[in-house]
Amino acid sequence: MRRVAACIAAAALVAGCGSARAPRVASPFSPGGRPLAALDGGPIDAKGPLNVRNVSFLGPGGRIPGFLVLPPGRPRRLPAVLFLHGSGGDRAQFLPAAEWIAARGAVALTITEPSSSAPPPPRGERPGAGLRRQRRIAGADVVAARRAVELLRRRPEVDAGRIGLLGWSAGARTGAILAGVEPRLQALVLMSGGALPVADYAAAAPASLRPAVRRELSPVDPLRWIARGRPGTIFLQDGRRDEVVPRRALEALAAAAPKGTRLRWYAAGHPLNVAAEHDQLAWLAEKLGIRGPRAPHAPIGP
Repeated sequence: MRRVAACIAAAALVAGCGSARAPRVASPFSPGGRPLAALDGGPIDAKGPLNVRNVSFLGPGGRIPGFLVLPPGRPRRLPAVLFLHGSGGDRAQFLPAAEWIAARGAVALTITEPSSSAPPPPRGERPGAGLRRQRRIAGADVVAARRAVELLRRRPEVDAGRIGLLGWSAGARTGAILAGVEPRLQALVLMSGGALPVADYAAAAPASLRPAVRRELSPVDPLRWIARGRPGTIFLQDGRRDEVVPRRALEALAAAAPKGTRLRWYAAGHPLNVAAEHDQLAWLAEKLGIRGPRAPHAPIGP
């Protein structure tokens, strides 16, 4: 049974676990009343026109490190974009993308999500405990991202009404949940994000474990939450040759998304390609009103 539970948890991490028809539950992703306790450690590189700053704030389980990238000069009231990395990544994964978008006249923030530093499962972990642990990890990433949005809103350079998000892979699954629970995001680009119904994982489990699977995975169900997103705020980007997320999971997330969601498939694998990079920047620019000088081409994908 432990092996079955481990397989369920691993599959949920890859495919995003979800069911748009699961019972309604209240959002478990409140950013809470804790002080943000934001720290700005100053610039990490004094060279070049961009101001890349070492920042952090309190999140689930401790401090969340990030890189804040500001355009040249003394910017005021600019749009902002939050970047969420893939599984096992950190705040550096999307720093080139953050620098490029900052060079076009927006504020950018990359963070290291709590899941990247989560300890491995303990030896002899019982199936129910493993499912509860996966739920806590997924929830911690969402709460950390919501607090990152609050950090951006408090910065004097940021227009609080023009904040977007770009998430890749695991970051896209977190973004799918944020689409339904974080109304302060005006535009979301979700790259290579997929989800399968909770019912699929329950069906693969022993009968005695199925209630626990439904109980623990339903509250962190990307399909449930993306369905509650605002129409016209989401852009899904998927690769026809994705070697990590099953095609059925990619299609399920797209099917659950609200009306007006943009979906584009690319002749690419899980990391997507340059065409996707240009499309996402153009879309964020349109939705958030990003203007400013074009930067030389730099890698946007992970």
